[in-house]
Amino acid sequence: MKLMIVTAMVACLSGTTAAQAAMGAGHGPSDSWDEMQKFEYYIGDLAGALNVCRMYGLSSEMRKLATLSPYGKIGLAAWGSYDDIVGGVCGNVKKTSESILGDKDKLLDYLKAKYDCSSGDCVDR
Repeated sequence: MKLMIVTAMVACLSGTTAAQAAMGAGHGPSDSWDEMQKFEYYIGDLAGALNVCRMYGLSSEMRKLATLSPYGKIGLAAWGSYDDIVGGVCGNVKKTSESILGDKDKLLDYLKAKYDCSSGDCVDR
């Protein structure tokens, strides 16, 4: 059941305009990463984009998830040098983030079971 939920969340973002728009800030995930690692990257990427879009409440929730994963932290860092984005990107980023946060508890359980970030660095359990 958990795998089906995770797969659905990955499918939700794979190839979507919002994810691709958010990816524009950084270099994107590595081609060598698996689908879940790429999804974790997008969580961080979206958190950074939300912050830039001044959607601080959503950004805070997404940031909490992103910092539980080494790939999320990479995605989050991709937005470090950006202070403005324009156009419809912010609306798409918000919609995608709200969709992910709709299953936040399931994703939170997955990330906590997969990684230990208590030392500041995230390592596989």
